[in-house]
Amino acid sequence: METRRDLKSLYLVWKLMELLFHNLLSLVIATVAMETLIRTSALLVPSLDRVSP
Repeated sequence: METRRDLKSLYLVWKLMELLFHNLLSLVIATVAMETLIRTSALLVPSLDRVSP
């Protein structure tokens, strides 16, 4: 009985670790996308000043 409960606990911990990993991965992807957008915007804004009348 106790072994079965231990296995269920380990499975639950494993699933929680998996969720944490996926959340961290999503956060990293979002950070990289946001940084890329900011850098692209910073490059485009000065070029817009040159073409505006």
